[in-house]
Amino acid sequence: MKHSKHLYYHLSRRRFIKGSLAAGGVIVGAPAVLKGLTRQAKADYEPGVIRFRAAGTTATPGDWSLFEKETGLKMVATVEKDDPGVFYNDVMVNDAGDRFDIYLSLAGVQQTLAEGGWVLPIDGSRLKNWAGVSSDVKDIPLLKPDAEGQNWGVPIYMNADTFGYFPADLDEPRPPDPVSWGLIFDSEKTMGRVSIDDNYFSLSWAAGYMKAAGLADISDSANMTASEVETVADYMIERKKAGQFRNLWNTYDDQISNFVNGEVLAMRCWEPAVKDARGQGLDVVYAVTDEFYIKWMQAAFIPSQAEDRNLDEIYTAIDWLLGGGYAATLTPLRGYVTSRPDLGLEYAKEMEMGDDVVASMEENLFKIEVKFAQPEFWFSGVPDTLAEHERHMARFKNV
Repeated sequence: MKHSKHLYYHLSRRRFIKGSLAAGGVIVGAPAVLKGLTRQAKADYEPGVIRFRAAGTTATPGDWSLFEKETGLKMVATVEKDDPGVFYNDVMVNDAGDRFDIYLSLAGVQQTLAEGGWVLPIDGSRLKNWAGVSSDVKDIPLLKPDAEGQNWGVPIYMNADTFGYFPADLDEPRPPDPVSWGLIFDSEKTMGRVSIDDNYFSLSWAAGYMKAAGLADISDSANMTASEVETVADYMIERKKAGQFRNLWNTYDDQISNFVNGEVLAMRCWEPAVKDARGQGLDVVYAVTDEFYIKWMQAAFIPSQAEDRNLDEIYTAIDWLLGGGYAATLTPLRGYVTSRPDLGLEYAKEMEMGDDVVASMEENLFKIEVKFAQPEFWFSGVPDTLAEHERHMARFKNV
């Protein structure tokens, strides 16, 4: 899947050098450009400190004390919105590689970064936990955008997303029994009590439902053609006019609020939002479905500016993210699957973290066997027809 044609800032290394020469500048070679001409990177860098650009609050394991204890490094994490456009802008325009040592973002967004020289290829030999990562995970095309099959990102955690719903209120079965995505897009039971993402991503979710229900002929829900996007948007507008949707959520807090204040009975959301709502005593569950899962992966990328700065420390930090401590902390907290769930299960047992933590790790093994085995679909966040997705989502919102 090619993603580089419709990005916010497609500033490749070659174009940067060509433009600088045309302006009369003197550029010896790309490495000087990529290292930022030493700008503020070395001034800001502090030995023993990892500056981490996290993609949303759910990337963090609550706190980083275990990381700091087990690696001897200090973690300074900055949480940014998990939005490909914001990420590209930060990397290619705002010199994020000078300010961060590790990026975390959706796997699949790195093609333009790799083509432009903004990130470094991954050297798996520097990661002791790399060899045990399933080939189905580390060889996924989302991490290998070039013809040589080089990994440009390290898979950190992933999930197979669906939606949250109130089974008792809707008289619907509970997991592991399946329910239909129709509860989100086309159901009298949920009419006017549904919330979906305030993002063009929602068009892909609707496409998955329409494809499964035989409502449209769609080849790839995650990478639709312009005409497919228009068909899906027309359907979404029809459902909006019918009164299906209560609101659109924008942030993680919005998701929690929708559940807590009783405005919705079904919501396309992140699994941690359901866990948080259940923690507040609500009888809400995360759907199992036979139709499709939104399979996504967050990967760690290394900025090119770090090449002669602190690679040893960066690989130490990434290896910890592949390890048991991170898995056994993140999975019970967020419900996500890490790249080494086996290490998480071993760690939880060895450290005697409790039956509930062990059960959470074992539940994720079920998730891998059942949810990730479903063929529909891996999501990268950057479809080829990105501009069409954004235009038609705006049309839906403006109705």
